[in-house]
Amino acid sequence: MGEENKNWFARHRTAVLGIAIAVLILNVVVLAVVPTQTPVELSQTVTEYALDDEAFAQPHTLTLTGTLTKSMLHKSLFHGTLTISGVSGMEQPYALLLTREDGAWTGLSDAPISSFSAGKDMDELLIVLPDGLDTGAVHFLAPGAATRHAALTRLYTQYPSYRTK
Repeated sequence: MGEENKNWFARHRTAVLGIAIAVLILNVVVLAVVPTQTPVELSQTVTEYALDDEAFAQPHTLTLTGTLTKSMLHKSLFHGTLTISGVSGMEQPYALLLTREDGAWTGLSDAPISSFSAGKDMDELLIVLPDGLDTGAVHFLAPGAATRHAALTRLYTQYPSYRTK
């Protein structure tokens, strides 16, 4: 007698709850499996600094474009190009295919730059140039750093071994 007095939801609550749980699980699975892609575009004038020469400051135009792909199941991947005016071998777009491993971007094997470091979202970029490596002089670019001091702080944070040089 009480069954006919219940509304539709009360009569089917188990089915509704089951469907809601299935939709929730499906959303979590999709979130875990489907990677997210974020476009990265950076184009700015950046200053090259020398670690051992406080007076050295040379402007360059840096362009970084590409796609950052993140997934819960796979390592982050960046696929794009990097161009730096006035740097030998970097005048034309250089193809980058980097993966994020142990908190660092890897995959820069035959690049005309010494090292490339960035945060997990391709922020806090730092590029060490090959200029003067034979003489021990370290030249670097820190896009977004407003001063030499800010650029040095980023260099020392990402490469603590340079602090002793």
